[in-house]
Amino acid sequence: MINLDILTLENNKDYFIIDTLINEDSKYLFLVNKEDENDVVIRKVIKKDDGEYVIKLDSNDEFEKIMYLFKEKQKDDKNEE
Repeated sequence: MINLDILTLENNKDYFIIDTLINEDSKYLFLVNKEDENDVVIRKVIKKDDGEYVIKLDSNDEFEKIMYLFKEKQKDDKNEE
């Protein structure tokens, strides 16, 4: 059985952290709602005041770019198996 980390977002819903990605010195999280697998979000991790915080993406363009990179990463991971 796989143990996944859980993160509670600003909507007070719990999300599984499915994958992480580093792009241009930023860390991104691919999250799936614990109660609704169709509820998928991407969040950015920022460092501030000696802590890490999860924030929404800046734009739809950023979302599309990062979603594309997550899909490419999944393809690469499957090819390595």
